[in-house]
Amino acid sequence: MFLGTVAALLLLAIVVIFHVLKVHKLNGQLADTQKQLTEAKSDAAQAHSDLDKAKSQVTDLQSQLDKSKAQSADLQAQLDQSKQATTQLQAQLDKAKAQYSDLQAQLDKSKAQSADLQGQLNQANAGSAQLVTQLDQAKIQAIDLQARLQKAEGDLSQLQPLLLKARHMPVTTSFEKIHGGRSFTLHISNLYLQPLSVDISITGPEKTRSQSNVIGGGGTLAVEKLAAGENVVIASDGYDPVNLTVQ
Repeated sequence: MFLGTVAALLLLAIVVIFHVLKVHKLNGQLADTQKQLTEAKSDAAQAHSDLDKAKSQVTDLQSQLDKSKAQSADLQAQLDQSKQATTQLQAQLDKAKAQYSDLQAQLDKSKAQSADLQGQLNQANAGSAQLVTQLDQAKIQAIDLQARLQKAEGDLSQLQPLLLKARHMPVTTSFEKIHGGRSFTLHISNLYLQPLSVDISITGPEKTRSQSNVIGGGGTLAVEKLAAGENVVIASDGYDPVNLTVQ
C-alpha cells in the first residue's frame, strides 16, 4: 500500500513536474510570442509610417510629374513655335539669297554697262576733242572767208557803177551736170549787193517755158532739169539779156 502510494506520488510528482516544465516552456514561448508581437506591432507602426511617408512622397512625385508634364507640354509648344519660326527664317533666308543673287547679277550687268558707257564716254571725249579742233579750224576758215567776203563786197562796190554803166547784168552763170550728163542745173549768182529780179525763158525742141525769180544780194539761183541744147535767156530791167546754150 505504501509503495503504491509512493509510486502514485512519484507519478503525480512526475506529472506535476512535466506540467510545470510544460507551463514554463509555454510561458517562455508566450513571452517570446509577446515579444515578437510587440516587435511586429512596432514594425507595423514603422511600416505604416513608412507607408504614409511613401504616400506623401508619391503625392509629391505625382505633383512633380504633373508639373513636369505641364513644363514638357510648354516646352513642346515652344519647340513647335521655334520650328515654325526657323522654317519662316529659312524661307526668308532663301528669299534673301535669291534677292542677293539677283542684285549681284544686276550689279555685274551694271558694271558691264558702266564699262561700256565709260568706253563710249572716252570715245565721245576723243571725238569732242577732235570736234573742238575742227571747230577751231572752222572758225579760222570762217574768219578768212569773212575777210574775203568783205574784200569781195568792196570789190563789188567798186565794180557796181561800172557794171551799171556798161548795162551788163551783174551775174555769173555756170552749168552743172546731173545724173552723168542726162540733166543740167544752171547756177545764176548775183554779183550785186541788192536783190535782182530776173525773167528766165527756156526754149527747147518741143516747148518753151519761163519763170520769174528774185536773186538776193550775193545769192545764187538754181534752174534745174535743163536738157542739153536748150537755149536759156536771162532778162532783167535795165540790163542787156544774157543768152546761154545748155551744154
